[in-house]
Amino acid sequence: MSDPSQIADVVYRELTVHGDHRGRVFEGWRSEWTPFAVKQLTEGRAAAGVIKGLHLHYLQWDWWRVVSGRMLVGLYDARPESPTFGATAAFEMNAESPSGLGIPPGVAHGYYALEDLEMIYLLSEVYNPDDEHGVRWDSVGIAWPIPEGVEPTISDRDVNLPTAGEFQFAPPAGAPGAIA
Repeated sequence: MSDPSQIADVVYRELTVHGDHRGRVFEGWRSEWTPFAVKQLTEGRAAAGVIKGLHLHYLQWDWWRVVSGRMLVGLYDARPESPTFGATAAFEMNAESPSGLGIPPGVAHGYYALEDLEMIYLLSEVYNPDDEHGVRWDSVGIAWPIPEGVEPTISDRDVNLPTAGEFQFAPPAGAPGAIA
């Protein structure tokens, strides 16, 4: 496992849990934890064995939090002007040890559901299908913990993403990382 903060601008926060025999409570997000205003909340589910990604956006930040289950997160810095260009990180997020992950524009992100999974995404922009890009999950050197002989469940879209070597970073004018 690696440290997500080794990729420039990524925000990772272990959340403080307060609880007793009745249950627990914790803050899942505060505005000062992220460099963006929240414009949309999206909820996602995935069955154990699903791989999603590696997706990236040029205009949108994500804030991820696991509600139930466990996942291995994979990150890849696809920003050519970043001091950590080409760096990867892989680490677990789960509901038992709550954490939040802020993913900046230009950082490809995905996950492998280690168990059935529910998560929330706070987004800095309203979902825009024109801002959906990515690189193949198996092209950046992340050691996904897929059991031998098991085929992960992957969408056709994700299977057909370009490899990291083929991917052309091309943010629109005005986007973070765009060349003026």
